[in-house]
Amino acid sequence: MTNYDMDELRRQGKIPDLEKRKEFALDIIESEKNKKTTSVEIGKDEAPHTSIDIELPDDDFRRIALQAHERDITFNKMALLILKDGLSKSEYRFEHDSKPQLLTEEYNY
Repeated sequence: MTNYDMDELRRQGKIPDLEKRKEFALDIIESEKNKKTTSVEIGKDEAPHTSIDIELPDDDFRRIALQAHERDITFNKMALLILKDGLSKSEYRFEHDSKPQLLTEEYNY
């Protein structure tokens, strides 16, 4: 079966003939062969984790899951963020005691 419209368009020069299309395809194949392939290593920037089992009340689980959904991250990543934030706050409290101190200066003239 022949497509007469395509034949007519080729005769008019509006569609490249088969030889030109083959040359174009060969050029593409050659350029693909000459490309250098790059590889990506997945997870190389991530720190190793230790798994722990925790039990949460249903309300707490729902709140964490809702926050993770709003941030478009997994529940596990949200739990890690909460743990890291809690650790940094506890370190800050340890370094900056909440008890006020009275600073006195003695002058020895």
